[in-house]
This record gives sequence, C-alpha cells and structure tokens, in this order.
Amino acid sequence: MKTTIKKWGINGEGIAYYHRKPVFIPYALPQEEIEYHIVKETRKYCIGEMDRLITQSARRRYPLCSKWQTCGGCALMHTQYKEQCKMKSQMVKEALRKYTKYQGPILPIIKNPDPLGYRNMCKLPLQKINGHWQTGMYEANTHDFVAIDRCFIHEKQIELVRKAALEVFDQYQLKDLETLVLKVFDQKVQMILVTKEITVSDACITALSAIDSVVSIWQSIKKEESMDTFGDTMIHLSGTETMELTLGAIHCQLLPRSFFQLNTKQALRLYQLVQEWTPNCHTIMEAYCGIGAMSLFVANKAESVWGIEYNRDAIENAKINAQWNHCDNVSFLCGDANEKLMGTNESIDCLIVDPPRKGLESMVNTILQKQIPTILYVSCNPSTLAKDLAVLTKQYTIQKVQPLDMFSQTPLVETIVYLERKSK
Repeated sequence: MKTTIKKWGINGEGIAYYHRKPVFIPYALPQEEIEYHIVKETRKYCIGEMDRLITQSARRRYPLCSKWQTCGGCALMHTQYKEQCKMKSQMVKEALRKYTKYQGPILPIIKNPDPLGYRNMCKLPLQKINGHWQTGMYEANTHDFVAIDRCFIHEKQIELVRKAALEVFDQYQLKDLETLVLKVFDQKVQMILVTKEITVSDACITALSAIDSVVSIWQSIKKEESMDTFGDTMIHLSGTETMELTLGAIHCQLLPRSFFQLNTKQALRLYQLVQEWTPNCHTIMEAYCGIGAMSLFVANKAESVWGIEYNRDAIENAKINAQWNHCDNVSFLCGDANEKLMGTNESIDCLIVDPPRKGLESMVNTILQKQIPTILYVSCNPSTLAKDLAVLTKQYTIQKVQPLDMFSQTPLVETIVYLERKSK
C-alpha cells in the first residue's frame, strides 16, 4: 500500500492513517511518501513496516551507524539534528495540549552541544561470537543479540575502554559474563562486570586496571534472572570505590548503583536552570533526588533543603556530597518519596520532582493535599508529564515550560515545567 506520513509518533516513528486508524511506521518521516504493509492491527491502531521509500524528506540524512535499525537505540539517527529538536519540541507541545489543554508558550528547546559522543554510561550485554567476546544490544522487543563494534553516542573514553576490555576478556578466557557497565566522568572510567558466580583472577584484574583511564573496577554477581542490571552481590575489585565528578562549582561522588544523568554537559545546564527558576524561600524538598546534585544547586535558595531517594547507595553519596560542598542546610532521607511527603508536618514552599519515566503516580494526589506554593517538575517522558500535569493543574498554573535535548539521536526529551499554586 502507498501512503504519505502525516506526523511524528512519540517513539520517533512516522504516523499515517488507514481507515481512519493511525498507523505507526518506524523510520518513516513526515511528508514522505512510502509503500508499506501492516504487521499488526488492533481496534484503535496499526503498526506498519516500510517496504519502499518513494519520496524522501529533506529532513532525512544518512545514518552513521550501520546497526541503527537493528539496535533500535538511536531511532532518530536518520533525521537531521535540527529536525530532531523540532520533533521533540512538538512532542512536548502536543502532549500538554492533549492532556492539559495548555496552549501557552513553550521556550525554545536547549540543544545538545554534542549530538554525538555525549553519553557517559553504557550497559552492554556480552556474548561470545566465534570464540570472542562481543558487546551489543538486544533488538527491540526481542532477545536477539546484535553485536555492535562502535557506538556513536558514547563518550570517546567509553569506546576506547570497551574495546580494550574485550581483548582482556578474550586473553584471560573469562566465562559467564553477562553485562559490561562503563561510566565516565572527568575522563576517568569505572568498570562494572556483571557475571554469574565466578572468580575473576588477580592477573585479569591487573590487566583491566592497566587500561588507560580506568580508575575503578567492580564485579556484580547475578545469580537469578531479573530486570535489574545488577545482582545482589557487589565486589570491589580494584581502584577507587566511588567515581567523582565536577558540575560547575559542585563536586560529587557516585557508588556503582547510584544513578546520574547520562549526559553530563546537559545535566549541568538542567541543574543551572532549576537553580535559576527556584524561588528564594524557607523550605525546599526534592523528591527522587539521586545523589543530591540538584538539591546542592538550590542550597542557596532556602534556609532548609531536603532530598528523598529510595536508592540507599545514592543517599549515602548524597550525604557525603552535602559535606563536601559545605551545604549544612541540606539533608537527605532514604525512602519512598510519596510516603515521606505524606508523613511530613513541615511546611514546604517549593517542591522539585524528577521522577522515573512512569511519572509521579499516586504522589500527584499527595502534592495536591499539601498545597505547596511552587513546583518544578523535571521529566524525561512528555506523556506521563502531561498526564500528571492534567491532575496538578486543578490547583496549579503552568508558568514556564522548557524542553532540553538530553538524548540526541533518540526520541527522548527532557522537560522542566514551573508551576504556581492558584490563588483561592
């Protein structure tokens, strides 16, 4: 069948229509004429597959990576960067309009200064191919391993260490490797080997430690299948136990299980913007605070700042980070953000939230009950952001919306929304 693509989908696919149903067609761009066939049809939508590109969009470019489609990680690599940014801005605009009826201004997207080579962390499955260890990814919606010789969005140091590590794995004939996790901050790399219950020899550890820029090596033993990358047992093998990074004037540390934004430069811009938008007040609470970086950035905006995070390692880091940066007015609690907010009797002037992709869930109702004057909502998912805002705007007014391109070559977009409570 022939069709013309009408607009973008939220996962970077093109959308056409068949008998008034939307058809989601991966790797097709708006205004392109294509031939396609339907691979799945439901009552509300269809999924199609492009057979032939008839009329090519001027937005299309040649993707650098030969595995971009089978890997699926960079679903927009075939799209010019400026068009990627337009698409992300449009996604935010349409999500807010659909769920909240918001039609106010949206600030121009903050572009990524490095659309390639920006990612500071990777979690790559390992598999032996022709007797040699290879890193790769699983093809979208399958368990099919796709070997990847080079990733164009990883920082340079990650790629150099990844290749050198594979040579060491082959040299020492390691078995039962599952995942290679690498993190780079300030040109220093932490390596985490996720394995079954094996012992890594001293000679192998020495060889891995000798790789240029590697300063920390851990082993995570995973005895059971789970969605979590890491197993229950973490063993420090060599080098420093934590990683350190500098964000402007803030100095932080991370343990292996602690999360940090995948784009260091854009994370700094994000935190600076949150600091600019946060009003001077008495008490600030940050939910889902991670290692506490955002709380430290706004420490000078309030007499008291406290962060909440479920990850115990992250909270341990956050407490040390507050000490390192002499932020005596900042404290951190480990626990469920909704439960801690619900249980506090303290009056909160400003709430900062940066939840996972699933959004605030039940916490949104707790926020309404607490009648907090100001909210800064940081999100990586326009859909769940807009659904949460649809509830919050019963009591709050959207004052500012700022998209930020944190994850170039992918359809993901970071957004900051500034909300003020309506006057009675």
